[in-house]
Formats: sequence, C-alpha cells, structure tokens
Amino acid sequence: METIKIVESNAYDLSVSKEKNRVFLKIKGMWRDKQYVPNYHADLKKALSYTKPDFTLLTDASEMIIHPKEMRIVHEEAQQMFVKAGVRKVAEVQKNIFTESQLNGLAKATNFPKKSFSDKVEAEIW
Repeated sequence: METIKIVESNAYDLSVSKEKNRVFLKIKGMWRDKQYVPNYHADLKKALSYTKPDFTLLTDASEMIIHPKEMRIVHEEAQQMFVKAGVRKVAEVQKNIFTESQLNGLAKATNFPKKSFSDKVEAEIW
C-alpha cells in the first residue's frame, strides 16, 4: 500500500492512502493556539486533494492533550472541510477520557460521522 506523506510535525502527522481512499491524521500533544499549527488547514486541503468522495478518515488522538477552547474553531473548520469533501466515516483512536469528551462534543456540533476506539487495529478494521 502506497502512502502519500503530506506532513510530519511536532503537532500532527498527515498522510493519505489513495488505494484505500483514506486519510490518516495523528494529533500530537497540546495545540496552545493557531500559531502552533499555522499550516494545518492548508495541509488538510492538500491531503483531501488525493481523496474521492466517500473516503474514510483514521484519526489517532492517543497522544493528544486536551486543547484550549480557542482551538475549537480550528477543529470545527477542519471537520467541516472533511464533511464538505465527502468523508463517509471517521474512526478515532482515543486514550484519554477528557480528550475523547472534547472531541465527541465537537463532532456532535459539526455532524462529523465519528466513532471512538481505544485500539488502532479495531479502528482500522471498522
């Protein structure tokens, strides 16, 4: 399986499998403000350019530390980008109940078709 690497950074890794029509996003640590992830939306747009409608997203948020409220808009805009591009379903790997709660609330607000998992293999299979 060929994976197209979009970016690897201290804040996130992003890649795409054209074969699976899937985006892989790994969120790392705490994003204190928008300046910490200045290219996030541009990187997402680049990743989405490799997908076709009805694609899937596997998000690994197992290393994510709960983000400040100011970052909510960044995540909302990202989720709206995915929805607009035609995401069918989103598997999200979680290890922290507080992070999971934050991301579940956000997904509900944006109608993001997400299901949480504690195991990456289960998430990939789903």
